[in-house]
Amino acid sequence: MSIRRVIGLALALVGGWLFWGGAATVNILVNRGSSLSDALMQPPTSLVRLVATGLVLLGGLAIMAGKGSGRWIALAGILLFTLLAGLMVASGADPILWTDEAVISGVLWVLFVGLVVTKRS
Repeated sequence: MSIRRVIGLALALVGGWLFWGGAATVNILVNRGSSLSDALMQPPTSLVRLVATGLVLLGGLAIMAGKGSGRWIALAGILLFTLLAGLMVASGADPILWTDEAVISGVLWVLFVGLVVTKRS
């Protein structure tokens, strides 16, 4: 297995784990009586998280499949996820709410840089 495919697997696993966490949070809010639109859009962090992590997941799977466009899909998701962390910081949210996003954004960027510096076979 090539380094690029291992990085793709790591991106897919992290993206899938984050997507699952976002979906579980939305599910909890809906089960407590909120509408789906309120759970996703009040505030819109849940929607941004689901879109961003979905793109990271899809990008990682595409990289594993050897598709060149996978890194660009993953990059779009990483940018959105980083934007999410930045918006949470800028809005003055408590650090306990955005620290995980900031740290995981760093991990995603390290994985993406790994993709950029490794040669395609």
